[in-house]
Amino acid sequence: MASTQTTSETNLSGNRDTANQNSTVRVNISPMERWISGIGGGALAIYGLVRQDWGGAGLAIVGAGLAYRGVTGHSAIYQGLNARKPQEQKLSTNISTIPGGKGIKVRRTVTVNRSATDLYNFWHDVEKTPLFTPMVESVTQTGERTSHWVAKTPTGQTNEWNSELLEDQPDTLISWHVHGKSLTGDAGKVSFKPATGNRGTEVTLELDYYQNPAQIAVGQITGKAAEVQVMETLRRFKEIMEAHEVPTIEGQPTGKGRKKLGVL
Repeated sequence: MASTQTTSETNLSGNRDTANQNSTVRVNISPMERWISGIGGGALAIYGLVRQDWGGAGLAIVGAGLAYRGVTGHSAIYQGLNARKPQEQKLSTNISTIPGGKGIKVRRTVTVNRSATDLYNFWHDVEKTPLFTPMVESVTQTGERTSHWVAKTPTGQTNEWNSELLEDQPDTLISWHVHGKSLTGDAGKVSFKPATGNRGTEVTLELDYYQNPAQIAVGQITGKAAEVQVMETLRRFKEIMEAHEVPTIEGQPTGKGRKKLGVL
């Protein structure tokens, strides 16, 4: 498993990375295929990790393979068929091991064209989390520093856990710890720092995934699946905060639309 940790801009949709990039792959699938593989595979892999058994490890391998396909844009099957004209693209590494080999830590950064105060306030309202976190369906504030989370797994099962706020530094940092089997990591933190050149705010999200021996045996590939989840969370958060709106199906016969958020 890689122990090098770097920071880069989220790149699931094809935006450029700004961190150290240490491996090269050939892109041979379409952007839509990458998006579906990345999000679907990442969700399946995280669910496999949460199960904490050998069966879950198998699901994690399958999901992580799809997630890797989405992140790299590379299909071994397409390569074997010599399909699509490839182009060079490098894969950034933002995964490190938790001290003692207890699991993996994923860290990604994205620049959002909003003030740190705006971003902190939105993220701090924990009940807004489902708007930008994959698989999470609802979050209920249960106390000053506690909340209850409900998510839907890729197989349609409901997964619930509780979260506890650990650090809360206005406009700067929020950290938390999870009690139970979470689909969003076992611990995490998000930090907000003014970007250079008045470009907004750098938002850095770190998630820790603790693993049992069955999961550790899967190796770094599950880390890539976890990275996809972090990337998608940041992508959605950036989209909401910069567009001042969130997706909705209200009044749209096709089931897709936008709704303005007055608080933004």
